[in-house]
Amino acid sequence: MSVRGPHVFSLRTKLVVFAAALVVIPGAIYGAITVSRSREAMAHVVGRQFVEGARNAADQLATMFRSEQERIHSLAAQDVMREVRIGDFDKRISSLLASAKKSCPACVDLFVVDEQRRIVASSNPAWIGRTEGDPPGRDGARETIEGPLGTASGGRPILRLTVPVPDPEAPESELGWLAALLDWERASEAISRVRKHLVSGGLDGEVLIVDGHGRVIGGAGRPGGPWRLGDSLDPRLLEADDPASGSRIDSAAGMLFGTARLPDTLPPWRVVVAQPLAEAFAPVYRTATLLGTALAGTLLAALAIALVAARRVTRPLAELTAAAEAVGRAGGGPPPIVRLRSRDEIGTLTAAFNRMAIDLRRAERELVDAAKFAFVGELAAGVAHEVRTPLGVLRSATQLLERSLDAKDDEARELLELLRVEVDRIERVVSGLLELGRPRELRPEPAAVGQIVFRAADFVEAQAREKHVFIRRHPVVPDPEALCDPELVYQVALNLLVNALQMLSDGGSVDIGLLPPRDGYVGFEVKDDGPGMSEEVRARIFEPYYTRRNGGAGLGLTFVRRVVQEHRGRISVESAPGSGAVFRVELPVPGASA
Repeated sequence: MSVRGPHVFSLRTKLVVFAAALVVIPGAIYGAITVSRSREAMAHVVGRQFVEGARNAADQLATMFRSEQERIHSLAAQDVMREVRIGDFDKRISSLLASAKKSCPACVDLFVVDEQRRIVASSNPAWIGRTEGDPPGRDGARETIEGPLGTASGGRPILRLTVPVPDPEAPESELGWLAALLDWERASEAISRVRKHLVSGGLDGEVLIVDGHGRVIGGAGRPGGPWRLGDSLDPRLLEADDPASGSRIDSAAGMLFGTARLPDTLPPWRVVVAQPLAEAFAPVYRTATLLGTALAGTLLAALAIALVAARRVTRPLAELTAAAEAVGRAGGGPPPIVRLRSRDEIGTLTAAFNRMAIDLRRAERELVDAAKFAFVGELAAGVAHEVRTPLGVLRSATQLLERSLDAKDDEARELLELLRVEVDRIERVVSGLLELGRPRELRPEPAAVGQIVFRAADFVEAQAREKHVFIRRHPVVPDPEALCDPELVYQVALNLLVNALQMLSDGGSVDIGLLPPRDGYVGFEVKDDGPGMSEEVRARIFEPYYTRRNGGAGLGLTFVRRVVQEHRGRISVESAPGSGAVFRVELPVPGASA
């Protein structure tokens, strides 16, 4: 009877559900708070921007008015103005006014009126001789700003700035007055700039200039806007809720206002920036819509990312599972390596698994090699004991025969010498077999690798000089330490150096260099510039009895590999035909895990 366990969600499902909750819950809370607060904040922010825009426009208008007033004051104070007293049409003053008009882009005309109200000088000759009415003014003031006024030709509206012309000889009296007609649209370009600035900030409001009676006398607005020139605004709408800030929200009218007055020395005008509340708060409604859309889009994106992330997480886990099963199966093939797809925790686990798989395969090969060495050792010991005694008898018999031969029997002596040499060679093979099969007890200790391998280089230096081979040493500071049996490592270095010398012709070179600590290993490498070896030779170079040298036993490199493996180290060879060979030995550092 099978017992049904509790329902278990997959890791992928859990990641997707978690991603959805992570998006929906904070997104809903944030959206509700944002929408509830945005309307209140928008009214405050937009009102402040409207007030700032109105004040900016008022300041620019005031600056323009004062600049033009200073300009015509300067003209009125010119010494040439005394010629107004002559009562005739004055060409010098007209020339001065024409020159001043060229430097004033907004000026339509400049003219001087004498006490008889005649225009005696003008930048436009057609005006000379006309009769003007009394100079307009407020409360009897002779210095005025009027407008906007319609032109006689029905063209664009103009402003008229009027200042008295003082008598240079009697400054308290006046010779007449100087009037400047300004193109109102050019003069009020500041209003258009303020509106463009507001529009660039996302506020498409109307910027109006309103006179003291609430009548719209200028401004900049959208085509089809709610106000036209000459329309009147309810004076109550121009009164700010907050006199300090100048802003007003009129819910009944559905409008948001920002106002600013021109300074008292100028006409009693206001600059008004206004926009319907529905438009002013449109960003709030758009924000709410965008938040909902963004939340839905974010949820979909989060689910898609969660699916991809879950796949990226579960895929290497599935690969690791399959690779772990492959490691457990018998076989001597290459270790199953899982592709490293990231550098996060999964990547760290993958890298650790790959190292474990490689170490397991290496341990498996080492066990197989150890079994082979054990078999070869047992076989070698048995053969050596059986062969050594007859070899001793043969050597003794050969020596006795050499002593008993006649001194002139050169041919027999040569044969006996050849027999003795071959017996000695067999003795060396038997000694190598015994050394290979003899069990050794490692005595590892921290030892400086440089001292060991360079001592071996010093030992073979004399042999190298006989062959005119140059040995170069490449130390590392500080000298790296390895956990090893110094005498066995010395034998390894000696074998590799002797093997390199034997493969080199006269004039070659051998480099012996140290390897700094890396990944828990240190070591050394022996590099020669000899004939190199093919891929087939590299594959068999460490096999017992395989040799490329005449008279060689083929056990030296086998001994080297066995010693390195017993130290839990690594040995490798790099070579190609004609490019020499590099034997690299790596040994564990003290404290490294086996």
